[in-house]
Amino acid sequence: MCTERYIDPFTDFGFKRMFGSDRCKSYLINFLNSLLSEEDKIVDITYRNTEQLGLLPGDRNAIYDLYCTTDKGGHIIVEMQNSKQRFFIDRAVYYSTFPIQKAAEPGSEWNYQLPRVYMVAFLNFVMGDYADNPAYKHDVKLVDVSTGDVFYQKLNYIFLEMPKFIKREEDLSDRQEDWLYVIKNLAKLPEIPERLDDELFRSFFQLAEVSKLSPEEYEAYETSLKRQRDNYNVIVTAREEGIEVGIIKGREEEKIKNARALKQYGDPIDKISLVTGLSPEEIKEL
Repeated sequence: MCTERYIDPFTDFGFKRMFGSDRCKSYLINFLNSLLSEEDKIVDITYRNTEQLGLLPGDRNAIYDLYCTTDKGGHIIVEMQNSKQRFFIDRAVYYSTFPIQKAAEPGSEWNYQLPRVYMVAFLNFVMGDYADNPAYKHDVKLVDVSTGDVFYQKLNYIFLEMPKFIKREEDLSDRQEDWLYVIKNLAKLPEIPERLDDELFRSFFQLAEVSKLSPEEYEAYETSLKRQRDNYNVIVTAREEGIEVGIIKGREEEKIKNARALKQYGDPIDKISLVTGLSPEEIKEL
């Protein structure tokens, strides 16, 4: 049973409740505007179907966590990713192509003008290529590698590595950090932080209260929370077992290394076996 006051936004239920419907539009706009440049500021958004079909029968589909279009015609895909995936960046690029593929309306004249596409990804892990980079936010565009200048402005990726965001309430400096602090810590907060006690966040925190859920919503949230915890435990167990296997493998390799050295010095097999713990048969095969 959930004992926290506020919903965990890292659950599928929690993320979509807090950002995924018209009643949450103001929260999503406010947060997205804290991430985007001044020229990309959003006034309004329209929520779209999160399941995107391929162009032809048999093509792969894409299912987003959130998908919306802006008042300026831009397309925004928002993903919450809890578990590390081997090809996550490939997946992000693939997902971003669906609005591009569908820019040409069938049977109409088209001059190849494409919409702006933004992929915003919350990552509850650290990306391997950025492990040594302390920055939690990565703005990615197509650039000319010889000059570093942006080559194409309309395709934008924003990756947010949440484990790297470690600021405390007293360290927050702008709206972007306010939102990231809330998203990361919401389920652990006993009340609204003093810094965030304004009309928008008061409304947000009221919607996030577990006690405000209907019985059906609460059951759905509990199911989503259980799924998240189960997935976390699977990851932790796999990591721990991998460490144990690595230790055992390392010890075996050290035994073999020592046995080879002793054998090279001409020590008898029974002595090598006693020192290393390897069987005489294993030593003979070295």
